[in-house]
Amino acid sequence: MREKKRALMLALAGLMLSTVFWGYASEYDKLFIVASPKAIDMAKEFFNSMNNESIPLVIITEQFDKVKNEKYIVVLGGAKGPGTVEDFVKLVLTKEEQASANQPGGKMIVKENVFTQGQTIIVFEGTDEAAAAEARKNGRKSWWQHIAKWFELDSSTPMLY
Repeated sequence: MREKKRALMLALAGLMLSTVFWGYASEYDKLFIVASPKAIDMAKEFFNSMNNESIPLVIITEQFDKVKNEKYIVVLGGAKGPGTVEDFVKLVLTKEEQASANQPGGKMIVKENVFTQGQTIIVFEGTDEAAAAEARKNGRKSWWQHIAKWFELDSSTPMLY
């Protein structure tokens, strides 16, 4: 429990610093992370990488409908049931995509124009948070290209994460 609180506090501290640093940026210059607290805890390296690149993050752990019109969204999925992002995932992915991701090792799926034109949503999904985390780690070269493009970062140098 103490580790979860620490990870969440680090992520929030990074978010606050990013918000201050990028305060003049438009609403589209933020990366919205839709995740459960458990998925956030399993993504420490991911959040550290985003903070190291000064990517402004907004972390959403409930009331997911509020991010439907945002331009850049990453979903850290996996678990099913109350307290998870399952309902949001069902809005983003087709039943076929959900079934294909419900496997050991998980799957990364990139969707465009789901709720609004010009929107891109990256979904890491699996049988549970660990499978979704594995999909995130295994697909880092692919998702990093999207994020680097969105925030005009140099993607020619390897990311440490």
